[in-house]
Amino acid sequence: ELHALYNQYNDNTLTGKRNKVMLGLLVYQGLQTGELAQLETNHILLREGKVDVPGGVRRNGRVMQMEAHQVMDMYDYVLQVRPEILQMNPKRKSQSKIETNQLFIGEGGNCYSFSNLMTQLMRNVKKLNPMVKNAQQIRASVITKWLKNHNLREVQYLAGHRYISSTEGYLQNDMEELIEEINQYHPCLL
Repeated sequence: ELHALYNQYNDNTLTGKRNKVMLGLLVYQGLQTGELAQLETNHILLREGKVDVPGGVRRNGRVMQMEAHQVMDMYDYVLQVRPEILQMNPKRKSQSKIETNQLFIGEGGNCYSFSNLMTQLMRNVKKLNPMVKNAQQIRASVITKWLKNHNLREVQYLAGHRYISSTEGYLQNDMEELIEEINQYHPCLL
């Protein structure tokens, strides 16, 4: 479903292309919105097809591989779309154009309204799939998927969790879903 959501997001405007890159980092790398806001252009390693996610007080930094189709969208965004967004005139005359290294920016380089960018992105995503509640739900789905394919320590690294107990919380949620499914289809087993 996450992959389908990414593929369904087709908005060829400048901001639409930016939003698709943001959605890709949510869907494939499971980034938090705060991590998206902190990304700078030098964190994108286009030649390697990786993103260097900086750590913080409550999370570890990590280097994550991008999907092949994601690299092409990121390449287009960093080298063509982002510079065009920087050149756009800000809506308010009191704002001046800002030079910034922030990866995700608004018109004229405005990087102070990242929450507005996320609100716009999530509004568009909800139109594609009304089941999507917010970016945290997408991240939880990604981590749960990782837990099915990787060991606990690998998922801890991928999620940027400082403590293994944070990762185990997602494993617990996965167990609860399994118990619900067993109750639904085989109630006599419990």
